[in-house]
Amino acid sequence: MNENNNNHKLIGSFTGLRFIMIMVIVISHFEFLENIPTFGALYNSFLHNPIFAVDFFFFLSGFGLMFSNICKISVENVQLPTLNDCLKFGINHIRKIYPVYIATLLFGIFCQFSYAFYKSGINFSFIIHEFFKILINISLLQSVTGMMFFTHAYNGVSWFLSSLFCIYLITPFLIYFLRKTSKNISKNIFIIIVNIITIILLTILLAKFEKYLNHLNIKGIPTLDNLVYVSPFRRVFYVITGMNIALITDLLTKKNFIIKTKIYSLLELLISLLVIIYFVLRNSLPDGNYKYAIDLILCSCFIFFFSFDKGIISKYLNKPFFQYYGKIAMYIFLIHYPIRIYFGKIIENTFGYNYFTSILFCIFIITTTFLLSDIIKKHSD
Repeated sequence: MNENNNNHKLIGSFTGLRFIMIMVIVISHFEFLENIPTFGALYNSFLHNPIFAVDFFFFLSGFGLMFSNICKISVENVQLPTLNDCLKFGINHIRKIYPVYIATLLFGIFCQFSYAFYKSGINFSFIIHEFFKILINISLLQSVTGMMFFTHAYNGVSWFLSSLFCIYLITPFLIYFLRKTSKNISKNIFIIIVNIITIILLTILLAKFEKYLNHLNIKGIPTLDNLVYVSPFRRVFYVITGMNIALITDLLTKKNFIIKTKIYSLLELLISLLVIIYFVLRNSLPDGNYKYAIDLILCSCFIFFFSFDKGIISKYLNKPFFQYYGKIAMYIFLIHYPIRIYFGKIIENTFGYNYFTSILFCIFIITTTFLLSDIIKKHSD
């Protein structure tokens, strides 16, 4: 995604935040750490929480897509896209990451077939099932199904790329509509509020839908986790919110909205502190849809405050370390999970998880993931 400003420069704070947020997601997948005495309980309570980071990437995708369009095309020249334009847009935006995705898919297929062969589970029915799973995963349309059978088939995090790809296919229409209709700050704020309400209402409706499906006792039906967490039909409103924030930032910039660097720093520190406190406490809060409202409001403010790239935290996020690893965040995301799952099965079945094996496995996942991501980055430049 291209998070450009009006001078066609990258917004460095977002690139740096990509690395931090991707590491939050990676660490949240280290569920085997629950086996470590004392620390396991702390991990489960405070670190096993990828919600905000995942939301951040959907928001950031919307922001980047809209801001890139603003930089390239004036509002007067924005044209109503054709279906062919939408298809090209979707393909162009996953083209760079797609080979890496396919590589992780092939690795997962190899591991699952090997495990099935080891368990003597390969038969005609198994092959037919796997064929359909492979087909829909290659197409990147698995998130549309809402079924874990497809969405988490070979690389459990590939649903994110699938969901984004489905949203990309309608993004040119979204950009056209928003740029033509949301020409002032108040309209954009209104749409953001509508998006937040829509997301919460969809969550409630999908929960009722899942209960209805459960009464049917049909194997493989969509689950609430997939319908709410994975589905592009709900996630699209996160992307739209990011687009509205980009429009607000652009409108303020055009109005020469300037405040002192100290104020930007204060806003960044304040929102970061709130996000950290909420991150630590979220798992201990009572369940309820109010959490989604807090997630969305906090993430909106977080994206907005860092979009100006002028505070003290932004200064540090612009340092080479954060910039480099922020740029390979999607590689880290796609690569870490197959390593975590498939090598994790070997460790679990061979040695079992304890303090020693868990720590070594953490080091192995991070080292291998970063090494492979670094190699891919160097070969893709």
